[in-house]
Amino acid sequence: MGRLDDITLEELQELREQTQGEIPRERVLAAIGRKQGDELETLAERHGVVEKTIRNWLDRFAREPIEQAPYDDDRPGRPSKLDEEQREQFLEQLQQPPTELGYDQQAWSPRLLLHHVREEYGVEYSEGHARKLLSKAELSDRTARPRNREAGPAKEAEFQKTVEKNGRS
Repeated sequence: MGRLDDITLEELQELREQTQGEIPRERVLAAIGRKQGDELETLAERHGVVEKTIRNWLDRFAREPIEQAPYDDDRPGRPSKLDEEQREQFLEQLQQPPTELGYDQQAWSPRLLLHHVREEYGVEYSEGHARKLLSKAELSDRTARPRNREAGPAKEAEFQKTVEKNGRS
């Protein structure tokens, strides 16, 4: 239990109340269990992880301030191929029909998006990333029609009937 010698059970229980997120809360609960005398094997079984993971979780409490121990460091990921200004401009362009930008298609598709970003910005993306960009612009990757995230099933059904009446299905 050496990892938790400098931390009281009361501090851990208070931390549990303040902790946000499922995994960070699991880490605090594992520390509480260990402080109460539970074996690593028992904790691993209870939390659905291997013993090495429990050890790693508990090591955090020895290395870091107690408030930071349950949380992962930020992982920034790969830098964007478009700078912030280009990205905003690009997402604004996706809100316009492609015809307004000189294309023959009425709606954005992943392939058209890839063509546009390559021609306009000199950037290559995969088709999967193109779908993510369409989603970020709140466009469907199947129809490229704007989505109404607040619409319930009844409004969605009404919209579908309108589309069918207009012969666009």
